[in-house]
Amino acid sequence: MTQRKRNIAIVGAAATALLAAGCGPTLIARSQTPEQSAVSMQVLPAVDRKAPVNQPIVIVAEDGTLAEVSVQGPKGLMKGSYNAQRSAWTSKAKTLDFGTTYTVNATATNESGNPTSLNRTFKTVNPQTLVNISSVSVADDTTVGVGMPVRVTFDAPVSNKKAVEEQLIVKTSKPVTGAWSWESDQVVVFRPKKYWPANTSIEVSMPLKGVKTSKGAYGAANSEITYRTGDSMVSVYDAYKHTMTVKKNGKVIKTFPATSGKPGFETRQGVKVISEKLDFVVMDAATGGTSEDDPEYYRLDVNWAMRITTSGEFVHAAPWSVGSQGYANVSHGCIGMSDANAYWLFQNSQVGDVVDVRNTGRPQDLGNGITEWNVSWKDWLQNSKTGPVQTESITSTT
Repeated sequence: MTQRKRNIAIVGAAATALLAAGCGPTLIARSQTPEQSAVSMQVLPAVDRKAPVNQPIVIVAEDGTLAEVSVQGPKGLMKGSYNAQRSAWTSKAKTLDFGTTYTVNATATNESGNPTSLNRTFKTVNPQTLVNISSVSVADDTTVGVGMPVRVTFDAPVSNKKAVEEQLIVKTSKPVTGAWSWESDQVVVFRPKKYWPANTSIEVSMPLKGVKTSKGAYGAANSEITYRTGDSMVSVYDAYKHTMTVKKNGKVIKTFPATSGKPGFETRQGVKVISEKLDFVVMDAATGGTSEDDPEYYRLDVNWAMRITTSGEFVHAAPWSVGSQGYANVSHGCIGMSDANAYWLFQNSQVGDVVDVRNTGRPQDLGNGITEWNVSWKDWLQNSKTGPVQTESITSTT
């Protein structure tokens, strides 16, 4: 009887394409007994050169049982585990090293106990450039306001935006519809259609190690952050009424007299987000280009200041303008309140809370602070490669 030969299958979409083209690597596993056919074993990664690193090593015996698996990596034998049927082995390491050779030795037996052996060596991709996440707008294990988007900044341009975006996963303890959107080749931002729900746990998973970001460039590492939102605090300043109205979880709890930018120095109108809190700061008009000889020059010691634009708009205590608060706009662009009112708002607000400025006539310039909420949902989706998504569910930590 002639011994039967069976190719060891190579699994995965990439391998399927290679085999269809007739150029896939072919390995032959022969049974030691002519009367029995060889066990077919599959191996991932499925290519012998430039193998991806963003997956574990997996060996599967399709019609037999794995007797022994040995995988040699850069630090010696790799740890792994079998499934309950002992038909598959998966490495404990979920990602591999770049530019590294791995050697797989495996033995499987068929129903009669006859062994089939496999020996395979492959080398992983060796990037020209490793791309890192240089910053994320939210720190791990923090609490922020409901207006804080997730801004991910890379240290190199990304051209394969869809491939990167597909790897970014947002999970929440309350369902949220949102979308990633690219603000530049190096910045991608996730925001819900409307503000985050209050008191919600959020996980952002960024498994980008080995993901091709551009020609010759790959993600360097995987990362993850977990944080939560606090109560919903939305403060609305109306320049016509000269009032600041504070809503907590949708209910008005305070209304303060206030003042904003006078003609020529109007406060920008739009939805802003508190990005920084300073209990004391020296505000010097020279930092904005105003000469000390200019009648509009000022240098002031300011308490209870909360930044709402990069260019220098704050909500802060302004005891010098109490007589105008509630009646006129007299500042150089900031929103001013009495010491007591500014202190209360400072104590009850956090980074990420919303300040909605209305009726000033001067539009908010995008990018001057956290301004993502001033982009319509339709326009937001224009720069998304994967479109709107429903966040995956996690168990609340409350």
